[in-house]
Amino acid sequence: VSVLRERYPSLDAEQIIVRAGGDKFGSQLDAALAHIRRSKVPPGAYVQLDVVLDSLLGDYFEPAFEKLAPSGRHIVFGAGSMTPTGDRLGLFEWLKLAWQWLWRPKVDCLELPSKNKSLMGFNLIHCLNDAATLLTLMDEMERLDLAAPSVGCEFPFAQMPEALRTFKSGRTTGKVVVTVKG
Repeated sequence: VSVLRERYPSLDAEQIIVRAGGDKFGSQLDAALAHIRRSKVPPGAYVQLDVVLDSLLGDYFEPAFEKLAPSGRHIVFGAGSMTPTGDRLGLFEWLKLAWQWLWRPKVDCLELPSKNKSLMGFNLIHCLNDAATLLTLMDEMERLDLAAPSVGCEFPFAQMPEALRTFKSGRTTGKVVVTVKG
């Protein structure tokens, strides 16, 4: 929370959600939205989510999608909740993955117009075959003049397995960087 508050001083601590588990995420969203309603908007204003950037899916999808405002956009760009965290995929891990796949969030496309919500997905890997588009996107991002992301931890290439374990733990703050000496 302190890292985000330093970088974005206009945020209150009550607006920042540190995931406590999918079953608690809906109530965490409610608390953050209630804080915004009390302290950031005129009385009587209705506060919902306009955009959700979702890299996890799983238990986090439905609470966020339900809190989406009319004309809101829920953008999926990963399914981190379905990524195995161990070093090996044994029978139990395959069964768990199958269970997650069968019970993954599902949205009825015919309900979207009446809810006035959008669900989108993207994968930047498709840009690798289109260098011109990728270069255009990179130029546009560069023009945004964004601050460099914070680095949470750094590993030499020889410690790649440990870097991956750290990354998959979901308990990092900042980027996990692997350095290659050339």
